[in-house]
Amino acid sequence: MYHAHVQPEHEPTEIPFGERPIEDVMRSLWDELPTPGNFRSIQNCSSGRHSVVELEQPRAQYCVGDPLNVLVNTRDYRGTPKAYGGDLILARIHSPELQASASGEVTDLRNGSYRVRFHLFWPGNVQVSVILVHSSEAVQILRRISAHNYDKIIYTGTFYNGSKREESQCGVRLKTDKSLCEYGRKEDAEYYACFPPATLPCNTLRTMRSRNGPVSNLTRDEYQLLSQ
Repeated sequence: MYHAHVQPEHEPTEIPFGERPIEDVMRSLWDELPTPGNFRSIQNCSSGRHSVVELEQPRAQYCVGDPLNVLVNTRDYRGTPKAYGGDLILARIHSPELQASASGEVTDLRNGSYRVRFHLFWPGNVQVSVILVHSSEAVQILRRISAHNYDKIIYTGTFYNGSKREESQCGVRLKTDKSLCEYGRKEDAEYYACFPPATLPCNTLRTMRSRNGPVSNLTRDEYQLLSQ
């Protein structure tokens, strides 16, 4: 965690952003991920405790609206520098006394290092926090099981009409040739469906609950990595 002092000299600039369909965002994220080395053991995975975070070109004083760059150099559990990217890293600046915070833009340099760019939006003391959420190896494991285990999360929809209540299985992808109760919003690119309940119509769906089904294609080391 780093500290910086910000002076209120000029107003921050706005950063425009655009909206994209969820499917396009997820596809672009997977396509942009670098291919990590072979997962051999947890010791070869990125370690937040051993990785190094430092300010790029630190200054004694910053002004509101200035950029603040942080460099993250990842290392594995043995302390060896990583040579490829793909880690899931979250970063933010925050001032607890002001209850103010802002996220940083993380750029994967694809060589084990990441540049995090912040914009300083308020004056005063600012703390920088960086979190390694998942190593690149864990990300690839999650990608694999999400592609092959989408049916391992079991959704149950509850349909109501007055005092009558019926339940039916729901999901994003249901394996059937029969007609389904389909729900979705084109503007959000969202879709899910349910098997029709016994007697009630599709528009009586009111609640949804989920539970985890069995997932059996994780090795012991993979399970341990995801449990950390």
